[in-house]
Amino acid sequence: MQKIIYYILYVLVYIFSLIPLRILYLFTDIVWLLMYLCPPLRYRRKIVRKNLVASFPKKSLKQIRSIERRFYRNFLDQILESLKVASMSERWIERHVEIVNYEKVREQVASGHSVMVYMGHMGNWEWIPSLALKFKDMEELRPYVCQIYHRLQNPVTDMLMLKLRGKYGAISIPMALTYRQLLEYRNEGKTFIVGMIADQVPLWWNIHYWTYFMNQYTPVFTGAERIARKMALKIYYGRTTRKKRGYYRYELIPMYESEPDAEPFAITEKFTRLLEEDIIKDPPLWLWTHNRWKRTWEGFQEWLAENGLEDKSIGTR
Repeated sequence: MQKIIYYILYVLVYIFSLIPLRILYLFTDIVWLLMYLCPPLRYRRKIVRKNLVASFPKKSLKQIRSIERRFYRNFLDQILESLKVASMSERWIERHVEIVNYEKVREQVASGHSVMVYMGHMGNWEWIPSLALKFKDMEELRPYVCQIYHRLQNPVTDMLMLKLRGKYGAISIPMALTYRQLLEYRNEGKTFIVGMIADQVPLWWNIHYWTYFMNQYTPVFTGAERIARKMALKIYYGRTTRKKRGYYRYELIPMYESEPDAEPFAITEKFTRLLEEDIIKDPPLWLWTHNRWKRTWEGFQEWLAENGLEDKSIGTR
């Protein structure tokens, strides 16, 4: 039954995706306007406002509201752009997506090095899997282009998103299986480029490092760094900018060209600073509905006490 529902849903999404992007944007404009005429319709409005106020304490309420309005418009665009993938041809996506510095990654893959790309929830992260198109001509090497993802609770929606994310040849790997799958590729003698959105909220037992991020003391996700170090991966930061509506620029910025410094969490800290720089430059482009700061230092100390554990995390107040 789930497969039947999935096929019906995919057909509907495909038909919907045939609508020209400029008309879809008219639809999002209408929905966006309704949201502001009827504030209760704003998705996670309280979380968005709380995050913005805490992240930009020097901005006035007028400035915060301006960021909030532009964020919701971008957010609605991103949802429809994600569905648009169903019918987007390779030629179409290459016109709308500019990927900068991928040639450097090709050189490293050709020399036998695998690569990890750190990204945040900036702009439209559902179009970055088109990076796989830049490597499909490497017939002899055939590097795997992968992306790490969280399984969705709804199995039908999960199947749909996997279908869309794999349209251009990228492989989706469940987060829990990341290291095992990448190790399998390496044991097969295959190179890979793996993308990981690393601005997630770590679970209590996975908190190892704290830093100040967007004016708030924040536990940060460190799993990507552990994998990168264990496998000696070349590390890049994926910078996302929106050139105009429906057009994105993804720049692959080298973070570590050689073996990273032995200092723990140096990679994670550098990613955090680069992401923070991008958010401050263009606040509406980040995913403010994400409850990024739900785990506090005080809450962590309480959790440790309740479980009789010692605090071994790094990061001073």
